[in-house]
Amino acid sequence: MLGISLLLTFSYNLVETCVRITPLRKIGKYTVFVWAMIILISVPFFNDKYLFKMPIHYEKALPIFGFLILLNIVSSRFSGYNPTGKYNIVNFIITYPIIEEIIFRGLILPNLERVFVSSEIIQIFSMPVTTPVIVSAILFAICHLQYYKLSAQSIRFIIFAFSGGILLGAMTVMTQSILFALILHIVFNSFSVIFAKRMSEK
Repeated sequence: MLGISLLLTFSYNLVETCVRITPLRKIGKYTVFVWAMIILISVPFFNDKYLFKMPIHYEKALPIFGFLILLNIVSSRFSGYNPTGKYNIVNFIITYPIIEEIIFRGLILPNLERVFVSSEIIQIFSMPVTTPVIVSAILFAICHLQYYKLSAQSIRFIIFAFSGGILLGAMTVMTQSILFALILHIVFNSFSVIFAKRMSEK
């Protein structure tokens, strides 16, 4: 189970390497779409505990969700993410959040719940933080090293990813669905781009 979780964590890097060393290297620019297709094809082989379900506990989750939207907007100003070009921006706002949420909250989190005790350790904003949530957040943070070389900037990305991974994982466990986590991820990435553009214009 842990091995599968690690493979999923570094799946982008694995796909990128395979594309680079095969005749597929001609479509290297579109590696992200090859990766996305492989992940989507893999979904039926996993426990779909959170993937295809609508959120539950609306009355409790919605105020927290609203607060986290505002927190995401404010914190995205300091994220440091600055994708350039329409292609990269669209992937950053849409493709990466969708595939990463499928991987980390949809596939890895339920996988880890089979390995680790899922009892609540602490609560953050009334959401349960369990061992699987923490481990999946660590893997989510580490996975960002696939996209960026180790530097002061990438360490900042890792810290943001770990913090976000805790909140997104806790929201997923609370609502038994990745839907709210997916929206929060898209909001964070979207506003990161908006703030980066404003800073570059100044």
